[in-house]
Amino acid sequence: MFRNTSSLIQPLVFFIIIALLFPFSLPAEGELLQRIGGGVIWVSAVLATMLSLESMFHSDYQDGTLEQMLIHPRSLPLAMLGKALAHWTATGLLLTLFSPLLCVTFNIPSEQIWVLFAGPLLGTPSLSLIGATGAALTVTLRRGGVLIAIVILPLYIPILIFGAGMLTQTAQGLEVASQLYALAAILALSITLAPFAIAGALRVTIN
Repeated sequence: MFRNTSSLIQPLVFFIIIALLFPFSLPAEGELLQRIGGGVIWVSAVLATMLSLESMFHSDYQDGTLEQMLIHPRSLPLAMLGKALAHWTATGLLLTLFSPLLCVTFNIPSEQIWVLFAGPLLGTPSLSLIGATGAALTVTLRRGGVLIAIVILPLYIPILIFGAGMLTQTAQGLEVASQLYALAAILALSITLAPFAIAGALRVTIN
C-alpha cells in the first residue's frame, strides 16, 4: 500500500505537528491544556488518517491490481478487510503508540496515559475501515481528497465524541467503560460492514 517511506512517515509527522501546535498557540495553563488535550489528539489523529486515505487504492488502480481483485474468484470483501487493516497498521497503530507521548505536552497526569492508548487502539481501526469506503468511492478521481472528507467526516463524529470524551471523564474521576464499549461496538460494526461497503464501492466506481 505504501510504496515509499515518505507516505508512511507523513501521517505520523502531521499528527505530531498538529498536536504540538495547540499548546504553543494557547496560554500555558495546565488545566486548560488538560481539558482540550483529548479532543486535540483525536482531531489530529483523524486529520492524519485522512491524509493517507487518498493514496490507499490509487497505486493499485493505476497498475491494474484492483481490476484483478474484482475479477478474482476469492472474496473481495475479505481482501478489502486486509487492505484496511494494512492501512491501520501503517498509520493508526503508529498514531496509537505515539499518542501517550503527547501527555507531557498537555500536562496530562501519568495515571491517565492509558486512556490515550486504549481509546485510539479501539477507535483508529474504525477510522481506517470507514475511510477506506470513501477512498474506494473516489479512487478514479485525480484529486479526491476533499470528496473523501465530505463523505466520511460525518461518520467519524461518533468516534470523536466517545474517544475525546474519555480523557475528560477520567480527569473528573468518572468511569470510561461506556465510551470503551461504544468504541468497541463501532469497531465491531466497521469490521462487519465496511469490507462489503468497500467492495461495493469499488465495483460501482471501476466497472
